[in-house]
Amino acid sequence: MSAPTLSPRSAEVVRSTLPVVEDSIDDITAIFYRTLLDQHPALVGTMFSADRLADGTQQRALASAIASCAALLVADEDADPRELLAPVARRHRAVEVQPAQYDVVHEHLFAAIVEVLGDAVTPEVAAAWDEVYRAMAGALIELERS
Repeated sequence: MSAPTLSPRSAEVVRSTLPVVEDSIDDITAIFYRTLLDQHPALVGTMFSADRLADGTQQRALASAIASCAALLVADEDADPRELLAPVARRHRAVEVQPAQYDVVHEHLFAAIVEVLGDAVTPEVAAAWDEVYRAMAGALIELERS
């Protein structure tokens, strides 16, 4: 499978909004995990370690993966995020993450982004970051199957 890429316009939008997202990523991930786990409490202990959630390791890992993958995708149109995401995929395989769970994560992650960034999340910004998420999720699903 070819490496995930962003459209030129989305790459431009992500490049210009990446500093704002990076500055807000801790707030975004805090809200994301709170709302996700409020609605899906069974994920604690199965998909997510209670200890990693309690000490913030899980939140920092997600924040780092998002920011690093987005930065890689906009820095080089030929970049392949699969190498960057391989350790995440190994962890996902170990806890048996299923492809459908990426839709649940998407729902809660984008709700958190909108909650934190508000009106700055225009339709164009949302579409560009959706491409980032879809590229990440696609790469992870591919890696998790291999």
